[in-house]
Amino acid sequence: MQRSLFDIFRLFLSLFQDLPPMSRALYVPGAVLLLGYPVLVVLLGADSQGQAFVIAFMLALSVRMALGFEGMVRRMLSRYSRGETVLLALAFAVLPLALLSFAADPLSCQRLQSAFYLVISAVFLSDVMKNRVTTAAGFWPDVEMRAHLPNLTRVMVIYNFGFLLLNETLIRTLAASHWLLFWAVLPIIGHAILRALVLTVVNLEDSQPV
Repeated sequence: MQRSLFDIFRLFLSLFQDLPPMSRALYVPGAVLLLGYPVLVVLLGADSQGQAFVIAFMLALSVRMALGFEGMVRRMLSRYSRGETVLLALAFAVLPLALLSFAADPLSCQRLQSAFYLVISAVFLSDVMKNRVTTAAGFWPDVEMRAHLPNLTRVMVIYNFGFLLLNETLIRTLAASHWLLFWAVLPIIGHAILRALVLTVVNLEDSQPV
């Protein structure tokens, strides 16, 4: 019997009640940002808050990329050749920082996060339209997850578009310095929500009668 939307939502919320310990890597970039920004404001002066924002953001983003670089390369290798993976990995690692160094504008930093969600959601949407699960298989390569990959691909489209809308909303409603706090805790929030979504998909599909 199909579950109602209320039951699905209740199941999703229940998965937040007992979250496992999270990796310290999720906290490090945010800590760099929240510590670096006020220090740079003091060093550069109150009139250079925009410059302090960009420098602190670039430092934190560099740390986040460094911590996730190995996992990103591993997922790319499951989909692309070794040469293509090298080029794409360098592009993902170097291009955003290069663009920010030329822009030197807090709004550019904020919009970079939106661009990230837009690109990832477009990749998953392309898989949905072409009836593929290649990208999701790179995130969940375990054999027991193969049956869930089609729905996980759809979930990732919703997940990334949702965070895209959230980020754009906060850009318009929060001061830039307050947005930094959102970005600092974003990996933790995103990890918790994504885990709950994955478990919801798995539990719903496993409970369906064969």
